[in-house]
Amino acid sequence: VMLRLLIFIMIVFKVHSVSAESASESLLSKLSEAKDYLRIQPSVSSRILKKHLPNIAQLTINEQLSWHQNLLRASIALNDLNQVEQTVKVMLSYPELEKETDKFVSLLSSLGIFLRRKGHPHESILLFNCGLEQPIKNEKQRISLLISKGSSLSSLNQHSQAKATYAQALQLAKQLNAEVLISATYNTLGIMSLKEGDYTLAKEYLINALQLSQNISRRSGQIVAGLQLLRLSILNNEPMLYDRLHYRISRLTLVSESEVRHAYLFWIEKAHKVSKGNKLSAQEQDELLNKINQIKPISVSLYNQLVETLAEPMGISTLAVIAESNVYHGDLLKGIHHCKNIE
Repeated sequence: VMLRLLIFIMIVFKVHSVSAESASESLLSKLSEAKDYLRIQPSVSSRILKKHLPNIAQLTINEQLSWHQNLLRASIALNDLNQVEQTVKVMLSYPELEKETDKFVSLLSSLGIFLRRKGHPHESILLFNCGLEQPIKNEKQRISLLISKGSSLSSLNQHSQAKATYAQALQLAKQLNAEVLISATYNTLGIMSLKEGDYTLAKEYLINALQLSQNISRRSGQIVAGLQLLRLSILNNEPMLYDRLHYRISRLTLVSESEVRHAYLFWIEKAHKVSKGNKLSAQEQDELLNKINQIKPISVSLYNQLVETLAEPMGISTLAVIAESNVYHGDLLKGIHHCKNIE
């Protein structure tokens, strides 16, 4: 009887172990699938990772952190700032995080982008600098940090420092032949030049970014460059450029799941209508206000650019530019003990 009981216990234990192993393998397969979609369709990555998030406790600590890391990246790509904040808090609860350089740097990068978009570029630069001080093995992470730091410097109108930082990023990206990062750097350089009013240089950078993104079939890069070029075509009175780009860029934008990009496109199209000598109805003006209110909590910088360059010609005078640099009073920085000058 004892022998039968022992055999039964061994069988049950084995079945349970196989079942747990199978479940873990299934989750890792989902994680791999989410990674595959991250660059081309982050919304799919986000759905996969959120759906199976309650079950990841059965994975190893490193695998759990990898899960959160990729959810963080997808959320940044989608401007899902609420999810970014939630995921950062979860990752900071892991004592092992700061020993996992790859994951820790991803958190610093994503949190820095989150803070810049919320209007806290000073604090974001501290995080990017901390990331750059880590023993990074993946040079693509270093380039991404430099690009993000350049954008924060640009938000503070520190354009010479931003240009030097972008130049460093571009040099490293070209050494690695990292086309995604080369196009991203061109995009950020183009956006900064557009902000400075240097339309010739902005156009050159943005066309380079657009062409490279097309060559590597990167939708996000095409949308970013295309929308900026459409706005440039209005500001610099280049109707042929608008006509050449609008159909393709509008289609790409509308199939994306970013409400901010949809709102940006709506503003551009109404500004183009006005540039052709047409007047907007009161309903259209109200819709413009609704759309820009979708942009405001996600990107202070884009909000200000639209207010400064497109609002007045469309008869909208009630909007005011808001400060792009405010002191951060949240608690997300309190869990980061591995960085100097961050409380």
